[in-house]
Amino acid sequence: MNSFIKILIVLAYCGFTNSQDCKSKLIVETNLQLVNIFINDSLVSDSSYYETELDNGNYKIIVMENSDRWDAKTFVDSVEIKNCETKKFSYFNDRKVYLDSNPQDAYVFDKDSMIGSTPLFIGNLSNELKLTKPGYQEKILLQNSFSKNILVNLEFIGEKKEESFFYSTTFQILAGTAIALGAVTAYYKLKADDKFDEYQFTGNKDLLDETDKYDLISGITFTALQINFGFILYKFLTE
Repeated sequence: MNSFIKILIVLAYCGFTNSQDCKSKLIVETNLQLVNIFINDSLVSDSSYYETELDNGNYKIIVMENSDRWDAKTFVDSVEIKNCETKKFSYFNDRKVYLDSNPQDAYVFDKDSMIGSTPLFIGNLSNELKLTKPGYQEKILLQNSFSKNILVNLEFIGEKKEESFFYSTTFQILAGTAIALGAVTAYYKLKADDKFDEYQFTGNKDLLDETDKYDLISGITFTALQINFGFILYKFLTE
């Protein structure tokens, strides 16, 4: 009988000791990439997953995104730990980011899946995104670098096309020359007609010589105008 009582006392003591040693488990997880986790205002982790054992009691949890963005996230919770339980808290960022590129219509990949083309809004994705566009350098974006609005400048690596003749300096010179030649041609043709009309009225042969001179100048400038215009037309047809 005395032995039985001793066994009960030992079992009770062991149970009491185990209950005193028992601790609860707290798990905190988040999809924020750069983050600080605080327990009762003490920094306990800077990773997106934290697990610890705690004594029974009340605790304050703060999950703070470590970023200088104006819309950086902060989550605050209070929890009571007791009875050797396990408690898990998950904090997910649902912030959407506007992604655009220069030039637009670049393909956006999350891992191996294409999620759209720029411009578009993106939400909770993997750690990095990939932008591709034919003729441009592939661009990798890390999620922790995302700001509210992103404009990604893509570097052109394709074959550069020659400048359009229409926008070239040569075209501008030829067009200006054509206008000048047309004006000179019209001017001397009118001068020739005036001298010829005067010759018919007076019969002065000197006026006929001046008519021929102005006609010659007008003819030369008109020929130059035709050559100029022909070259412009040729360049347009061969581009």
